[in-house]
Amino acid sequence: MACGRHPDQASLPPAAMERPIHIDSITVYADEAFRYIVDQEVRVYENDQPDQHLQVIYLPEAEVLRHLYTDSFSTVVIGRRLRESERIQLFKKNHITPDESCFARDGIALVAHSTFPQDTLTYTLVGQLVAGRSDRYKLVFEGNGSGVLSYMFGLFSQSSRPSAFAVKNTNELVDYLQKDTKAIGFLPYDKISDEDVSDVRDLLKKVKLLYVAKADSTGRTIVSTASQSEIADESYPFARPINFIQHSMDQKVGTGFVNFLYKERSGRIILKSGLVPAIMPSRTININTDGLK
Repeated sequence: MACGRHPDQASLPPAAMERPIHIDSITVYADEAFRYIVDQEVRVYENDQPDQHLQVIYLPEAEVLRHLYTDSFSTVVIGRRLRESERIQLFKKNHITPDESCFARDGIALVAHSTFPQDTLTYTLVGQLVAGRSDRYKLVFEGNGSGVLSYMFGLFSQSSRPSAFAVKNTNELVDYLQKDTKAIGFLPYDKISDEDVSDVRDLLKKVKLLYVAKADSTGRTIVSTASQSEIADESYPFARPINFIQHSMDQKVGTGFVNFLYKERSGRIILKSGLVPAIMPSRTININTDGLK
């Protein structure tokens, strides 16, 4: 029966030979800060949709945005919404208005050596430090050209400052804080959100997670830190969106993945990682009243 067939086809059923396998694929450029959560989402999605594939390239935010401007079909993941000036520049360059989909919320965690003299910093002081109006503490950021730098300087300053340092990764940031016990480190909360990971537990033993005090609209001071609950209730002032940005939504794999990011299964992946999904998965509670009188 196998006469005349390719050797590899001899063992295949007729239906498999008649149905060619076609895999749709896109490339996604993602902020390297979100490798942990994006890898999990892509792995589950591709398992459910074996005919679709996402090749994810992780880069600093500055490099991710460069691809957004230079590649008219690029898809990116960054830790903020595009600024209006960036949207205008993108439209002028490519005559394209990008679609932005916030599928989760992260935050910028402030950490220091365990012997750091303060547990809480005021929002005003953090702003003064970032903007260069105070030199009370040295600042160290994870990643040159990273989304953490972009987010914090976007809030308080449009220019960098000589006393702010950028290191290559989280391990180097923690090592720096062990040497300079009066420095403050800034890193994505995503890097420390899942305490079920042994590396995260080891990291948290070496640093102190700082609180931030900020007055709300009524003048009441709210003290919060980078945590899932305080990012969810919006009390933490340095929370940020994780945005999936596309120029065009007509690619099957791209639209399918965006839809998946808003489904319950994706939300549970995000919750398990310690972050906050844009749409909370439902929770069903069954109450057994049998035997109650």
